[in-house]
Amino acid sequence: MGRKDTTEKSRVPEWVKALLITLLIIIGILGIVIVLLLHKWQRATYLTADMFQASEPAGISVHKINELDEAPEKTQPKKYQEDVTITYNGKKYRYNDNLINILVMGIDDYGLKGDKDTDANPYQADTIVLGTVDAVKKTVSFMSIPRDTVASIKVLDLNDEVATVKKGPIAIQHSFGTQGERTNEAVVDAVSNLLYSIPINRYVSVDITAIPDINDSLGGITVDIPEDLTKWNPKMKAGTKDYLLLNKDAVIFVARRDTGIDDSAMGRMKRQVMYLKKLFPAVKARTAENITYPIALYNSEADKVKTNLTIDEMTYLAKLLLDLELSDKDIVSVPGEMKRIEPGEIEDYEYEMGYIVDEDALKQLIVDRFYTPAE
Repeated sequence: MGRKDTTEKSRVPEWVKALLITLLIIIGILGIVIVLLLHKWQRATYLTADMFQASEPAGISVHKINELDEAPEKTQPKKYQEDVTITYNGKKYRYNDNLINILVMGIDDYGLKGDKDTDANPYQADTIVLGTVDAVKKTVSFMSIPRDTVASIKVLDLNDEVATVKKGPIAIQHSFGTQGERTNEAVVDAVSNLLYSIPINRYVSVDITAIPDINDSLGGITVDIPEDLTKWNPKMKAGTKDYLLLNKDAVIFVARRDTGIDDSAMGRMKRQVMYLKKLFPAVKARTAENITYPIALYNSEADKVKTNLTIDEMTYLAKLLLDLELSDKDIVSVPGEMKRIEPGEIEDYEYEMGYIVDEDALKQLIVDRFYTPAE
């Protein structure tokens, strides 16, 4: 009897066994994830920017290269090739195929309760930024496209088929279709068409509700408040210095605007550029501290982010990020001006205001940023 009692007293309870097994499984899974991430990080060393050029950009009409080229082919519009040569101001230029162009879209779906914008339609691309990485020179640059830029818009039906094409603010392109892959590709097409058929290799579409999480994962971003935002937060007064954006304050700073002011979208875009200048070095520093940060962040926000980047491509870009440099001159916006549009002034344009592109200045910007002198 004594031996039996001793055995029963020393027996480990079943709940403890279950807990230990669960912990071992979790540790094992974490170990596997870390090993896989490290493996991908090491593998990224052997990857090149060529993987972004694997296929011709889907759906992009590249005939607009002819409008940039002073001596276009007489037979038919240019087709996109890796080696596109143009003549501009009497000189020959070749498209720089070392570039990786990624379109970043900030989508307002009115997901934050009690913090809705007053624009007519949700799902607009209120933020449109083209990021360009030079994989050889190890540089990065950004081009902001004003949301009210007058552009050709493909109206997609609920089957993602093109019902018609009309003129409109480029932001509304994202409000058509099923909000899936084709909707995002339509925005890519619209931006590429606007920028004289620059090939846009990938896209990242971010729901506005992800901004607080991304912002706070970096410990917040400190900015100066350039204009009055007290409509949304009494503390965010114009002229306030070194304001730490946390939680919904980040959304207020980068996304909110007073639609009663004609050029409020331009003021918001300036704030977005200010934020981007602070965000990039913060992400770079955090990635240097923790190589798994970009992928972990993407996984945590996957339900709010749509992209055609693969995990290999993300890892390659994350590793490349540590070597990239960004200066103020590397952040620009499409040149032009906001103006009131008279009825009938632009065919099929139904809006009172629009951002009219300075085509000559844009052509020069495109040549300077995306082309190199041809030998």
